Amino acid sequence: MYVGNQNKKRQARFSVCLLFLYICVCLSACTGKQTEKKERLDVWFFACSDDADSILLQTDDTNVIIDTGLSEDSDALVRKLKEQDVQNVDLLILTHPDKDHIGGAEAVLDAFSVEQVMQTDFVKGSELQKALEERLLEENVLVPEEKMQLSYGELQMTIYPPGEEYESSNNNSIAALAEYEGKRFFFAGDAKRKRIEELLSEGLPQVDVYKAAHHGRDNGKSSELIERLSPEIAVVTAREPEEETARTFAQIGSTVYSTYESDVHFTVDGGILDVE
Repeated sequence: MYVGNQNKKRQARFSVCLLFLYICVCLSACTGKQTEKKERLDVWFFACSDDADSILLQTDDTNVIIDTGLSEDSDALVRKLKEQDVQNVDLLILTHPDKDHIGGAEAVLDAFSVEQVMQTDFVKGSELQKALEERLLEENVLVPEEKMQLSYGELQMTIYPPGEEYESSNNNSIAALAEYEGKRFFFAGDAKRKRIEELLSEGLPQVDVYKAAHHGRDNGKSSELIERLSPEIAVVTAREPEEETARTFAQIGSTVYSTYESDVHFTVDGGILDVE
């Protein structure tokens, strides 16, 4: 009788120990997941060897790339993406087929798994574009024909494709609005006068960060777009904005950053926009 009770007590203690161990393992796993998860948005404007666009938007589980700079910067772009722990790309937006926007596209496609590529159907006819089009036959390619919404968790994207085909490749740029925790980023590609007129008809909201159209060059309508967006911060993908554009940024109080010599890095965490 005594032995039986002792066995029952041992079994009870053993069961309690197992339960305690199970709870500890579960709590440890949950804590580990929370520690690993990066609940914020990082936006990188990468420096290139000349005027060019190369941008990464990254959350804990999403990578969106807007343009890929010049061919000569391909190795640096892939290295920088890997430094940010990019393993796969959810969306690669090639705003238009100029060499300073699609130069590193093949390298990105070779280095990473890309779920979807977005581009216009404008044919520039360059050897660079022809080679890229051959490579894109292996990819999932979307050519948007009208404004569309995309959702990647907390990251919301609005895509503005050109409403018609223009003679200039720049005016065929896809524009994009990114929103995260109440902060807005607008990317205008290389939009020039006619394309900006089209964008102004879209009822664009005020934004926090604006990637200046056509690297920050003047084009007769650039000031109107800046005034409409009224950005707190502007990024020019050149040494500096041209005269009219710079004057308009100064008038509305925008802080201007350049990718001429170094990367520009923004974060949105808890609804707070910061520059790192």
